[in-house]
Amino acid sequence: MLLVRKLIAVVLLFGVLSNSFNYLLISSSYHFNKSYISSVLCTNKDKPQLHCEGKCFLDIKLKELEQKNKQEQEHAKRLIESLAPQLQSLVFVNFEENLDLQIPYYLQKNPIGSHTSIFQPPKLV
Repeated sequence: MLLVRKLIAVVLLFGVLSNSFNYLLISSSYHFNKSYISSVLCTNKDKPQLHCEGKCFLDIKLKELEQKNKQEQEHAKRLIESLAPQLQSLVFVNFEENLDLQIPYYLQKNPIGSHTSIFQPPKLV
C-alpha cells in the first residue's frame, strides 16, 4: 500500500512539473527563435507598424497550451471520479473511532438551577 501511495505521488508531481515546464519551454523557444518566428510564422508580418515581432504567434501557442491543459484537467477529473470508489481504500486510510462524547454539564440546554422568582428592582412609592 505504501508503494502505491508513492507511485501516485510521483505521477502527480511529474504532472504538475511537466505542466509548469511547458510554459517555460514555449517562451524560451520563442526567445531563441525570435527572428525566424517574426519573419516567417508571424501573422502580422505585413503590418510592421504593430512591432509584433512574433508575439502573436507566442500568444497563439500559449492559448493552445492552455486549452490543452484544460482538456487534460477535465479528462483527469473524469478519470479520478470513475476510479475513486475502487482506489479509495488504497489512497485513504479509513480511521473509524467510536468516540464516547459526553457533553459537559454547563453546555447542556438544561439550566443548572431553577429559580421560581425573577429579580425585580424595588418600586418607588
